Amino acid sequence: MRRIPWMRATALALCASLAVTAPAAALPHEGPGSPGTGPAPASPTTVPPGTGHDPAHGVSKEEVDKAREAQRYWTPARIQAAVPADAAQSRKPGSQTRPGPGPRRKPSLASEPSRQVPEGIATVGVFLIRTTDGSPTPDQFCTASAVASPAKSLVVTAAHCLTGDHRHQDFAFVPGYRTGASKAGQAGESPYGIFPVQKGKIWIDARYRASTPDDDVDFAFLSVGPNTRGQLLEDSVGRGNELTSVPTAKLARKAVTLVGYPGGQKAPLQCTNDTTAFQGRFMEIKCEGFRSGVSGGPFLEDFDGRRGSLVGVIGGYKTGGLYDHTSYTSQFDEDILRLYRQAVTGMPPDPDPGTGTSMGTAGTWTHARVMTTGRFHTASVRNNVSDLIVRWSDGELSLYPGNGAYGFGKDMQLVKDPAWQQAAVITSGDFTGDANYDLLVRWTDGRLTLYKDVNENTKLTHKVELKGPNDTWTHASTMAAGRFGGGNTRSDDLMVTWTDGEVTLYSNVDAKGLHAEKQLVTPPDTTWPHARDVAAGDFRPETGDQDLFVRWSDGEVTSYDNIAAEVFGREHRLLPAKSPWREAVLATVGAFGGPYRQNDIVALWPGGKLTLHPDTTSASLGAERALVSP
Repeated sequence: MRRIPWMRATALALCASLAVTAPAAALPHEGPGSPGTGPAPASPTTVPPGTGHDPAHGVSKEEVDKAREAQRYWTPARIQAAVPADAAQSRKPGSQTRPGPGPRRKPSLASEPSRQVPEGIATVGVFLIRTTDGSPTPDQFCTASAVASPAKSLVVTAAHCLTGDHRHQDFAFVPGYRTGASKAGQAGESPYGIFPVQKGKIWIDARYRASTPDDDVDFAFLSVGPNTRGQLLEDSVGRGNELTSVPTAKLARKAVTLVGYPGGQKAPLQCTNDTTAFQGRFMEIKCEGFRSGVSGGPFLEDFDGRRGSLVGVIGGYKTGGLYDHTSYTSQFDEDILRLYRQAVTGMPPDPDPGTGTSMGTAGTWTHARVMTTGRFHTASVRNNVSDLIVRWSDGELSLYPGNGAYGFGKDMQLVKDPAWQQAAVITSGDFTGDANYDLLVRWTDGRLTLYKDVNENTKLTHKVELKGPNDTWTHASTMAAGRFGGGNTRSDDLMVTWTDGEVTLYSNVDAKGLHAEKQLVTPPDTTWPHARDVAAGDFRPETGDQDLFVRWSDGEVTSYDNIAAEVFGREHRLLPAKSPWREAVLATVGAFGGPYRQNDIVALWPGGKLTLHPDTTSASLGAERALVSP
């Protein structure tokens, strides 16, 4: 769809490193070296105190000091003494019985039998766990591997390795770890150094953190700080393994290499074999000797001795398997790609469904018909956080309080009345000037109703009819309330699009009605009937007035500056025409986290999927975060 001549869009190049558009496609990464190459190992202890930080990559002296602290604690003796974190699910040796349902079969010999790699593997290492609350819990370990990422500092392991209260745990990654003392001119046990995990930089799928963990998502990403030389992880070991999606139809794969650190030996064990599909959602591999300690170890394709394409980590079914000759991984599908995108953009992980922030099922959300945002809950008014209001197909109206961390609390029913099925368009603003948001509803018969000071207690009790039934307002297609230039700081200006393409702006709407109408687009117009969702947003923090967010029927997503002053003269294209957003059902904008600007977009998709795109700017749409998965 083409905009009318006075709309000039700027292009947005979507970050290729965060998108996977084809099955089994590796996420691209621009990092040092190439497969089979990488910086030579160097002793991490040769940098004097106070140096070794790298301002070019934002490495601070405090981060280097943190690495020195980790290295002082994790002596070779302590690493050797660490016990497998998954010892409680210790694997049984010797049995040839295939666990779980399915036909029995004879064990197959690996095309490359399991063997130790005494020289170590650059991108694979031990993941160390230290309890800091004074309890007698011993030091523990799992296996982990480096993942290619723009920040060069990302590690993946199994989610089940990260049990317990993270506030009282320290984690560190030692890539290329191998047993054996240093020799002249050669680094010893930790050839690339020790990389402490950054506080709060752990991403685990919310479904794994639920009271009953979902074994389909047994993986976790962690962001590590630099080593004592001030090197980022991939600057030290070379490019990480490329995260690769695996469609359900291709769980059976050829020549996959499995790597892990079995308890008791602290030297990597490597094996190559074909994989098979298990239960239609796990990848299974036969490799001998993979006992406790290997959890989190990578499944690698096209492995060249240092790195490969990462298609799994040991985990999933029975936390990776009951027997030391058979290992599993959760499927690497959209779930891990979404978690990866959260990690590389530094977004908080999804809300924990066990804390009351779950938003229900996709089946429920297929019944959502209208959405709007505003500060309704008393806590949201106090904290300057947006809430989400949803009108359902049966006439129920629900309030989801925002928690200020890109999530929502348990929904509250505002009304359940079949009459609300006729609420065609809803927007919200501070029309009465008391900091509490009001709802403005356009009904199918043209009525316009204002519900003042809506919150969890008063709900919809304060009602003002602004217009009775009429033929004019039945043609109002969309409405957006915001600060559009009405002369004050309240969200009380109302922009309306009409079925004939006209666009009007009413300044300073209040309980007495609509005032100061200004025609922004003259009818008839062929463009604006294609506006599907409109909302006020703060996509440019340097301005006082709000911007207008528009999702068009062809998938284009745009924002406009100063619509009152420049009459749509400054357009920013967030997504081009024919983007996936043409499939969206609903979209709205709120302030759900971050700097508390109104620049977080919530979108509803076919099948009931609900997504959040936080911290959107006039230059780019925020990376997707799933609130409800299909």
